[in-house]
Amino acid sequence: MQHFDDNAKRRIRWLTRRGLLELDIILGRFMSHTFDQLSDDELNAFVALMDLPDPEILALINQSGNCKSVQFEPVLEKIRQAQFL
Repeated sequence: MQHFDDNAKRRIRWLTRRGLLELDIILGRFMSHTFDQLSDDELNAFVALMDLPDPEILALINQSGNCKSVQFEPVLEKIRQAQFL
């Protein structure tokens, strides 16, 4: 398991700049409200999630796509919840 220091978290923040406006809005709210409380396991899952193409990430967040990895589910749920904060 990787440990995430402040520099690593800044790099992850950069990963959330995406090409889809909808995804930028959703991830921006998540980053503002929830990101700092993620555990290292959740951060690992989030980084892996950010490696997916934008349309696939958005489909997973909106639950219109099939989640291929159970490791994403806790992070996806936190992203979904952040939309309502």
